[in-house]
Amino acid sequence: MESLVLLVTVILLAVYGSGFIAFISSWFRNRVSEIATYVLSTISILSGALVGISLREGNGFFVALLPISLGIFSVWNVKRRKQIPAEPS
Repeated sequence: MESLVLLVTVILLAVYGSGFIAFISSWFRNRVSEIATYVLSTISILSGALVGISLREGNGFFVALLPISLGIFSVWNVKRRKQIPAEPS
C-alpha cells in the first residue's frame, strides 16, 4: 500500500512540476525556454486533464485546475511577451 501512495505522489509531482517549470520558463526570452515552455505546458495541460477525468467523481476538477491553468497561462505569457510593443504616435 505504501508503494502505491509513493507512485501516486511521484505522478502528481510530475504533473504539478511540469506546470510550475513551464510557468517559470515562460518569463525568459530565449528560444530554448520558449520551446521548453511549449513542451512542458502541453504535458501539464494534458496530464492535468487526464487526472481531472480520472478523479471526476471526487475532487478531480480542483486537482486538475492548477496544472491546466499554469499550462494555459504559460503559453499565453510566451505569446504575449513575443509581441512587439506598439509605437506611440
